[in-house]
Amino acid sequence: MGRKPRMLCISEKKSLMDNTKAVYEKYKDLIPYEIDFIPFAGHVVELFMPGDYNPDWKRWRIETLPLIPDEFRFKPIEDKMPYYREAVERLKKGHYNYLCNNCDPGREGQLIFHAFLTTVNVNLPVKRLWPLDTTEETVKEALLNMRDETELSLKRMTDASFLRSYFDWLVGMNFSRAVSIPVNQKINLGRVMTPTLAIVVQRELEIRNFEPKDFWTLEADFGGYKGTYFDEQGIVNFLDYKVAQETLKKVGKTGIVKKVEKKQTKSYAPSLHSLADLQAECNERFGYTMQETLAVAQSLYEKKLLSYPRTDSSYLTEALAKGFAKMLKPLLAIPDLKQEAEAVLNNPSLMQKTAKNKSYVDDKKVSDHYAITPTGVVPDFSKLTEEERNVFDTVARRFLAIFLPPEVTDRTTIVTDSNGLLFKTTGKVILDPGYTRIYNRKSKDVILPTVNKGEVYDVVGVHLNPGKTKPPPRYTDKSLGSIMENVARLVEDDEMKLVLKQKKGLGTPATRGAIVEKLVQLKMIERKKKQFYATDYGISIVESLRGKDIIQPELTATWEAKLMDVEKGNLTYDGFYKEMIDYIRKETSNLLNVKTRITGGTDVQGGKTEPKVIGNCPICGGRVLEGKNYYRCEHYKNPCTFIFGKTFFNAKISVTEAKKLVSGKPTKEFSMSNGEKTWKASLYFDPKEQKIVFVHENDKGLGSCPTCGGTVRETEKYYLCEHYKQKCRTLIPKVLHGTKITKTDAQKLLKGVWLGPKEFTWKNGKKGKAKIHLADKIEYEFVQD
Repeated sequence: MGRKPRMLCISEKKSLMDNTKAVYEKYKDLIPYEIDFIPFAGHVVELFMPGDYNPDWKRWRIETLPLIPDEFRFKPIEDKMPYYREAVERLKKGHYNYLCNNCDPGREGQLIFHAFLTTVNVNLPVKRLWPLDTTEETVKEALLNMRDETELSLKRMTDASFLRSYFDWLVGMNFSRAVSIPVNQKINLGRVMTPTLAIVVQRELEIRNFEPKDFWTLEADFGGYKGTYFDEQGIVNFLDYKVAQETLKKVGKTGIVKKVEKKQTKSYAPSLHSLADLQAECNERFGYTMQETLAVAQSLYEKKLLSYPRTDSSYLTEALAKGFAKMLKPLLAIPDLKQEAEAVLNNPSLMQKTAKNKSYVDDKKVSDHYAITPTGVVPDFSKLTEEERNVFDTVARRFLAIFLPPEVTDRTTIVTDSNGLLFKTTGKVILDPGYTRIYNRKSKDVILPTVNKGEVYDVVGVHLNPGKTKPPPRYTDKSLGSIMENVARLVEDDEMKLVLKQKKGLGTPATRGAIVEKLVQLKMIERKKKQFYATDYGISIVESLRGKDIIQPELTATWEAKLMDVEKGNLTYDGFYKEMIDYIRKETSNLLNVKTRITGGTDVQGGKTEPKVIGNCPICGGRVLEGKNYYRCEHYKNPCTFIFGKTFFNAKISVTEAKKLVSGKPTKEFSMSNGEKTWKASLYFDPKEQKIVFVHENDKGLGSCPTCGGTVRETEKYYLCEHYKQKCRTLIPKVLHGTKITKTDAQKLLKGVWLGPKEFTWKNGKKGKAKIHLADKIEYEFVQD
């Protein structure tokens, strides 16, 4: 028997190398190669920086744009140099017949391996290992059935991986400089990063500009049950208190049951985990960020406990479904899942039935990678971190759920008519928790009495329930990851929608977490607890780039469609390259003409820029800037007078509280002191007095403005709307024609009540009586004595 050909197998990381090597050593007699193994640590090379191509490109200057290398080149990453050098040395001395690519199966794995090859003078045939998990059986099959890197589908994937990296380099280097240089402020832009920033900024602006409105719902009590007034549009939220009261008066003394509808619904277990699904669930259950969940799932993959995590599929193949029993085995080690898992394992027909369920098993919906599942290796939980136990538990429960029955719910709807007004009552009773029993969810049944159509009930009570409209919620890791994946919802063009759905959004499940963390690092967004806030810096970037490609998800859709065409063979490498260069030239020129006004950041040489802007001046509309000791209008003393200190009666005014003052809202309550006495109060900028005033606990608001919905507060001389002189004229004097208007009076006026009659002293000195009412202004109805 002749000597086997020698192969150098390069793995993406050491843990993957160790696992593959162990399987190889066990079955080496069967494998037709003599294999040496070395590891990388992810990417060991990176694209040249601009200054590496041309010293003139190191400085940020308009004259050098656009930066387009004659040929893209890669260089070793400094802190990965030991891995790079070992690979180079082994190639020099090894006399190998083949190379083996054992990087993660996918586009990025192709780039990691082949980008390295561009930096060394090696011309050896390359084989590809393509295991979808790290279990012994799967790796053995991959070793026995290595793919050839000249295989057309792999070659096209490699081409697409290089083109994607070139495109992102060109976008980042050219677009960032084109926007930054004219204003001398360094602004980092990216194909995926900047549209993601735009999504957070849009939500931030919606929240900041949201004006809550009072509303009321009408509820009637029919004795054994209550109902809420509704019409053909659904439950009615009255925005006008008068209309709500008038409707309330129309409710009769009895109600007749018009309809009783009982409906039984079944809710089946959700699909298996893609990485995005796993990130969302772990954020909700444990507060983990996208990046944290990926890191833990990757660790569990390397420990052979979970299948490959960087997947956007939530399905298994029919071949994999034959291994259900093996995948269920580790669940026996989880105490509160053991009994359920045993029942499934003892029921082969159930596993066979599930294997035919297209909701979970569908060959057509699995491409390179399948859903995340247990591999069948039983974990030693004592050797796992808390995070690893939590993530494994999350995957295990989702997997077990697909074998369990659906949740069965009995929903009842009662419609009651009282004097022509319809009231809806809903109830819910869980008949069978089904698969949800393994989640220990607390669900409160709403049990309704037995009523029949045509029965009449007394109306024992009727009242208005107050409420306030709420702004849209802030993004969390879960919801931001979801909108990045489903960004097609934000796109109007049908073709682009389809591409983004096929691509599954902005970035990949594996890169979204890193992109979000970079936005946080660049201080374009902030994470407070679980929620994301766009900073003024981030907002100013997006506002300056309105209408430009770089903030639109369509940019990714357009070019991802072209990359997909490269992988399918519908577009050549050269064709993509030419279109890319033409686009970069055109869009760089467009961005050079953008009139950018950025708040914060650093200049192109790395120094600080202008002071931070915290809002618009309530006196003149100019920008309010943060200084060392003060917040002041940019036009202060020229001619504006708006300024206030960062310390006010020994209370420290943070930027957050200063923003409230500038926007006409009260601050939080401070403890204050003047050296002789101490007190607690909020602060508020009085637009009438044009100064900051105290708002004590009992003076935070009298009610909602009937004109704009803002809060009406008491000042020294008036009861006035917080938006007075901005967009509203609601003002009630405390003394009206010589007569005192009490706080109670003002509250009644705000609710539309007529007051009086009261005695007033008119400008001519005569006295008279009149009722008063608040419309756009105080109106009078004179009364004869």
